[in-house]
Amino acid sequence: MQRSQESDEARKWVLVVSNSSVIIALAKICYLYLLEKLFGEILVPEAVWKEITVEGKPGYEKIVRAKFISLKKVGDTRLVALLEEFIDTGEAEAIALALERGADLLLVDDRDARNLAKRLGLQVMGTLGVIALAKYEGLVPKAKPIIDRLIESGFWISRNILEEFLKELDEL
Repeated sequence: MQRSQESDEARKWVLVVSNSSVIIALAKICYLYLLEKLFGEILVPEAVWKEITVEGKPGYEKIVRAKFISLKKVGDTRLVALLEEFIDTGEAEAIALALERGADLLLVDDRDARNLAKRLGLQVMGTLGVIALAKYEGLVPKAKPIIDRLIESGFWISRNILEEFLKELDEL
């Protein structure tokens, strides 16, 4: 119990920006609440908000009702335009917003966007990292059933990465 309270206190000071992939993946399988439990508020730029709030998309209703997801405008449109040469608009805006706000963490799954964000000095975490952290924090007992649901919902993960991930969590 002590660790959890300390973790909750520490997370109140963590600024997190997200791209659409992590939010959509967790919303589709009814685990969106993990983001709020782990990080409190999640900031998203306009392009990401448009992607995650497409009416009729799986998880749409959960996302629009999630009070912990906050829409923020990106100020540096020149940086966004530059980043768009390498990655899509949502990812470019998320990286720009994370840099502008001095975010502690950027949630993104796309490999190119993750690599670019890391080169720009950002800490990144993807959907699997969120699930691992949720297990570590005691919010979920096992990661594998969640991963199975993700895969069933269309989330793609290579067999090698999946095996390595489950091995790290002692679930293989």
